Amino acid sequence: MSLLNAVERACARLAPFGWRDLLLQHGLDITSATLREELAKPLQINRTLSGFEDFSVSAMHGIAPGRPADSLLFHALASPNVSTGARGETLTVFPTAAEIEQVLNYVYGAVPPTLEAFGDQILAIAVFAYEYRPQPETVHRRHADLCFSRAGVARVGTAAALYDPQRRGFLPFVEGQPNQMRVIPARYGAFITAKHVGQPERFGPMNAQPIDQDLEFWVPLHKLFDGDECLAELDLRVLLENHQINEKIGQIHRRFRGTGWQEPDILNAPFVITQGLSHWADTEAFAPGLLMPDAKQTLVEPAYYKGQPLSFMMPPDSGGLIHGRHRVRDDGSIEDLNDLENVDAMVKAGGYRALHYQDAMADGWVRAYCPQLMLDSIAAYSIIGAPDFFPLCGQLELKEWSSDPEVFPCPTPPCPEVWHTRVNPLSDVRFYINQSLEGHYFDQEDRGVTAIVSHPHSFTTPRTSPQVARAQRQSWLPDFASGVFGPGWEIGRGLVDVPFANVLCGYQLASPFTEDARICAALGSYWPGVAPDSTRTFEPRSVSATTIPLTDNEIGSPGSPGWDGRRGPTSVEVDGRTVIQYDAYEYSDYTQAALAGQLSLAITGHTSTEQYHQRVLGMRRAYQAVGAGSDKEQRKQWPLLSFFLVQLPDEGFEAAQQEADFRLEGDVQFYRLFKHGTISTPADNFKLRHVEIEQQVELYMSPDAVLIRLNGAPWQRHDESL
Repeated sequence: MSLLNAVERACARLAPFGWRDLLLQHGLDITSATLREELAKPLQINRTLSGFEDFSVSAMHGIAPGRPADSLLFHALASPNVSTGARGETLTVFPTAAEIEQVLNYVYGAVPPTLEAFGDQILAIAVFAYEYRPQPETVHRRHADLCFSRAGVARVGTAAALYDPQRRGFLPFVEGQPNQMRVIPARYGAFITAKHVGQPERFGPMNAQPIDQDLEFWVPLHKLFDGDECLAELDLRVLLENHQINEKIGQIHRRFRGTGWQEPDILNAPFVITQGLSHWADTEAFAPGLLMPDAKQTLVEPAYYKGQPLSFMMPPDSGGLIHGRHRVRDDGSIEDLNDLENVDAMVKAGGYRALHYQDAMADGWVRAYCPQLMLDSIAAYSIIGAPDFFPLCGQLELKEWSSDPEVFPCPTPPCPEVWHTRVNPLSDVRFYINQSLEGHYFDQEDRGVTAIVSHPHSFTTPRTSPQVARAQRQSWLPDFASGVFGPGWEIGRGLVDVPFANVLCGYQLASPFTEDARICAALGSYWPGVAPDSTRTFEPRSVSATTIPLTDNEIGSPGSPGWDGRRGPTSVEVDGRTVIQYDAYEYSDYTQAALAGQLSLAITGHTSTEQYHQRVLGMRRAYQAVGAGSDKEQRKQWPLLSFFLVQLPDEGFEAAQQEADFRLEGDVQFYRLFKHGTISTPADNFKLRHVEIEQQVELYMSPDAVLIRLNGAPWQRHDESL
């Protein structure tokens, strides 16, 4: 089938469901008997229609050969903001992922260029992860456009992926099953590319840094696909191959001595896993290039070697990199160390046999092979990362917002009143890629792999900023992934000695990933990023205070389990006084929670970017209201006991406004904090902590004002200027 035939079939399917009428508003008839000519004629674009506000201002054709962002038909089908018809009605039928790719191929193949048309640039075939994005999420922020990165981030899950045609993408939710989460794939494609140093006004990279003017980036020029319509006078065959590897368990035994395992055993599965991690999705539904993680029964599973549970000698001082809470007794039975007092000290001391658990995270590469083109092949870095508990919130968005001096008026970002270091998305990382990956396809000078770029542009029109919604879907590009800290969420950082440099690698993460999640989430987002902050779930500790509060529902305070399978703190009576009872952090075990299928993103996952930002700012304002706004140590003295978004009608809120004689406008948050006193362990349960209350403060907070009540006194308006 020719490219045009594929486009005709897609248009014929969609036309009766409002798409013909919608595109006729721009003068494009997708039912035309001469569709090729119809797509090539000049149009009068109506950019007042919903979803078309951010269509390129210089565009005027249904298909602009070689220019996806200037092609009206492609924009209409690929933009997640095009969801209403000509009369504002919600469309009910949307293009499939395969149809969008077929139209994209026609954009590049309508007038296929010759290879010589790209001039005397240094050319290569490079693989990119890519997606079409609304204007606020693009490299140049001028109009909707394709965004490309030589790094893609797919995500593990317990259920098969589900494409949402209206969103033109994927989300992890499983309806009616809050403790299940879908895998998230990543889209890859091969492109003819040229190598250039960073040029922010031409192709990027996104959020360009000073170092980028000296780094070289592969810039996409033309998409490659099978057939004789891609490049003039050539009949191409394009093959994408991939390699994924999880070697976390094996690297543990290289790093720590005396574990009982060494080569050649640690060269085998599950020490090194290369099978059962991912597969290419069905091309009929998705077109070639969608890398799909394999769904697993649980996010974490026991590791087996030669048919037997894999046990090892737990090394001392493992730094939280290994789950070691299931001890193997001499008779082969399993002892849960969480049921013993001082479990943290036991795990730190090591010296006993423990069970290994594995996850399905991985890193690797995607590479293209095209025998008809005698060009070098440049690989993309493939990451299969942990679940994203806030899939609608981007890391780069958080960085830009938290660096805004109008939000946090600090001398230099980040504001030291919030995080200890700057928020850094993976797209801003300039490390080279683990060279030990099979094939050795990444060299030490290639430090822009995770950057996001666009096609080259030469803008002649003024920059505009239309009010356009961001895509409400999970992105697989690295601005939605966290940077690397110590170690990180999606990918880790290694150090190599010759030359001494930072390297992105999967094996530096904990085994399984839930060990990282437990530590980092309970550190008050100490490693700054879009991730759960479980600080308030546990007793006050000297290491952290809440930074990004989870709601009562999200941590399980009303009685149902929270996102991590745990329950929040409660008020109890002890010897005639009220204390706050916590499940102790020491006995929390996120690996056990994952084994039991208790982790959930069903509630956290619906938090929007704006709501996430409001939580950061609201928590800071709450600390200021209790006199601990600029003092990190003081903040640790004021645990957050309750937090929720007020849903009207709310009798308590109405009574507070009436008593304070002041009405709050807009979205309102409720906070209850208390200044803690003595922390004790009840004699009958070493897994609990009782915390004395010295003072208690309640707050109702809108964007512009705060109502406050101290120790049950009358509600009043709080003066935030003091």
